[in-house]
Amino acid sequence: MSDDAHLIWTNLDSRLSYDAGLFRLVTSRRRSPGGREASFISVDSPNWVTIIPELTDETGQRRLLLVRQFRHGAQRVGLEFPAGAVDPGESARDAAARELLEETGYEAAKLIEIGSVSPNPAFMANKTYTYLARDLTRTDGQHLDEHEILDVQIFYESELEKSIGLAPFDSAITIQAWFFYLRWVGRV
Repeated sequence: MSDDAHLIWTNLDSRLSYDAGLFRLVTSRRRSPGGREASFISVDSPNWVTIIPELTDETGQRRLLLVRQFRHGAQRVGLEFPAGAVDPGESARDAAARELLEETGYEAAKLIEIGSVSPNPAFMANKTYTYLARDLTRTDGQHLDEHEILDVQIFYESELEKSIGLAPFDSAITIQAWFFYLRWVGRV
């Protein structure tokens, strides 16, 4: 591994610029190794989990649970794997189990971390974790947050393969999770 010291900026100070609840904007003043100083804005956002709930039908074919919901940023309905923020003090694994139950009404006997990424390290410090949920058991139903309205839909893996990346299956987090899933099952 090369020596990266010539690339690392030193943080001189940071201050909260704006608190939007789900994320905060932070302005940091930094100095380069060569002595230049500049201000940078970063998004302080919680870590995130995406869960791929996998069922198997009577013939052994894999089926995956997705959620259909209105997304306020895009202002349209999308289909995504269940996902959500990691609460303060909560592990990513615990958040994945919680989000799976809340959004789908299923619990997983096996919850396997199959990948993680930095969504945009240019201005974000958080990570997103992808979990594969297997050996699912249906509970008494969903436990949605106050402002969540969503439907659970089941798709055969082969159906998703043809649609992932195209609306309404075009959420970047869902596409990244799909890549981790394909890698996990040995298809990439």
